Amino acid sequence: MRFGTTLALAAVATLTFAASAGAQRRPGVGYDPQARAVNVSRYQLDTLTSQYLSHNMDFTAHPDEVGRNPNPYYIDLSDPVVVAAYERRYGPETGGRHFKRFQGPGNEVRSILRDALVWAFAKHPEYLGGDTSNRNGEPTEVEITDMQATNDRGIWLAYFQNELDGFSSERRVTICDASLPSGEGDTVEPFWGIPYYFVNRYETPPPFSPQLPADFNCRPQ
Repeated sequence: MRFGTTLALAAVATLTFAASAGAQRRPGVGYDPQARAVNVSRYQLDTLTSQYLSHNMDFTAHPDEVGRNPNPYYIDLSDPVVVAAYERRYGPETGGRHFKRFQGPGNEVRSILRDALVWAFAKHPEYLGGDTSNRNGEPTEVEITDMQATNDRGIWLAYFQNELDGFSSERRVTICDASLPSGEGDTVEPFWGIPYYFVNRYETPPPFSPQLPADFNCRPQ
């Protein structure tokens, strides 16, 4: 009898483990701009010189959950149902045929925004604002687009400063650049428009002719 009871308990434990292991995790990282008090989408239509338009985002609209083939990692803007939800969330004409650009970092750097969300999920889930429990850690298309639309700089800026060389005084890059002052300094990174920190090994050469190439004027590391 005792042996039978043990087998029964083992079977229950096995089934419980299998059910738990097979439970599907929710997509995304739990990024919630509304909880971070950023809820306005701003965007340009047609040209990069056009006036920015503002839209109070409707967070009940989920373009990744509607339409013919709902997919958290692909928003099908050829589907009118998806377009309607997309425009409710991000603004009129954002899902149509117009060229559009959101106020935040553009599509050419979406992969970096994705990396920032993955980093926050792994190291600082409190930055994300939303419920991160049982998430798979893969940012959805809506999460990345939300960051672009609201220009929520806080997360990607923290990622840069903590993980990428050059974006904090503690992670300076070593350069040899005649156009910048020697030693420790900082400049503005032209694409991101944020401080970039360096240690410049370039030294102004003595005033003789002919001048040596700039590389000869770099102090050894």
